[in-house]
Amino acid sequence: MKMEKRKMFLPQGVQDLLIDDCLLRRKIEDRLMETFNQWGYMEISSPTLEYYDLFTKPPMLADGDTMFKMIDSNGKILVMRPDCTIPMARIVATKMKNFVYPLKLCYVENVYRIDREQSDQKREFRQAGVELFGVSSVKGDAEILVTAIESLESIGLENLTVELGHMKFLGALFQSMNLEEEAEKKMLHLLEEKNITGIQEMAILHGIKEETARLLARLPRLFGTPQEVLSEVKAYRLTEEMEEALHELHKTIEMVEEYGLGGCLGIDLGMVSQLEYYTGITFKGFTKDLGAVILSGGRYDKLLGKFGMDCTATGFAIVVNKLTKALKIQENIHVPKRKHILILDSQYNIGTVKEAVDQLREGGNIVEFCMLEDPEEIREYMKRRQVNELVRIHEDGRVEKVSLD
Repeated sequence: MKMEKRKMFLPQGVQDLLIDDCLLRRKIEDRLMETFNQWGYMEISSPTLEYYDLFTKPPMLADGDTMFKMIDSNGKILVMRPDCTIPMARIVATKMKNFVYPLKLCYVENVYRIDREQSDQKREFRQAGVELFGVSSVKGDAEILVTAIESLESIGLENLTVELGHMKFLGALFQSMNLEEEAEKKMLHLLEEKNITGIQEMAILHGIKEETARLLARLPRLFGTPQEVLSEVKAYRLTEEMEEALHELHKTIEMVEEYGLGGCLGIDLGMVSQLEYYTGITFKGFTKDLGAVILSGGRYDKLLGKFGMDCTATGFAIVVNKLTKALKIQENIHVPKRKHILILDSQYNIGTVKEAVDQLREGGNIVEFCMLEDPEEIREYMKRRQVNELVRIHEDGRVEKVSLD
């Protein structure tokens, strides 16, 4: 009886990782984590499942509709972790209050959400990131930026650009316009899309003052080198809060430049984040070879207050999937090659064999026992697995190279 072949499809936005991609991801994550550790960050992990309410009460995530939800046995709504920063804040506020501060934490986790900032509609992301708790000054923002840039450069990423914005600058500008909530959301959306015509039309519709409207319409194009942007924005009438935000950007960039990593920095004063918890400097990193956001982060000083803890914080996340893709395009990452040895079946003492195998495995060699008997099958296996040597272990522990020719 002929069995019907079933068509098996993956859900939209997820993917299988096969052998080489798994090796590449492991290599990248290990290198990133090593850099994080060298900067003093300690690894922790949060659960994949969290309560829906954790992410939806302001100032948490902007849109609960992007999350994947399910119902717990007690009737409560659960979500698959859509963000790593909020769980980190929960852990710190509930389990690490009395830890030594500044507190430096890092992680490598999967997150699950529909990311509308990306064009490929991914739903599952691998993130590697750090969070710095208890440092309120620009010194903390500078360290986060330096750690992020050094982590990406250490893995071989080239042509990195990191653009900085400031939520305090945008917040002060929008406060001066006195827009209603829905109008403000629409204006932010237009700003995020860099829709200058739409911004100008809304400014007229809501009677925004000419000077403010002029700055607002310029924001989508108010990006470039720090010197260019900071010089141009001085031509506009700025509030005290906006001046403070620009000063923080200037001082932070100066500190990163002093460390020797400022060459990739730029400013985008029209930068809008989908994450509502940011309160200060925000940033996004990308490379021209890929055109997608690889790095994102910023300051979120009020987030821990939602958990009853007064603590400043800043951090970043690297999208490992995007980083891997960029490195492949740049041809700066390769599957680590190791010598592969295949041992023909041995009838000798297991202790002798083990000692010889241990010696063969020194230096990271792959050593496996042959499960096949037919020479043709062994040849095919060696060819497809790219086995470098076929050996036999003798009774005295001597290793002899064998040829099937």
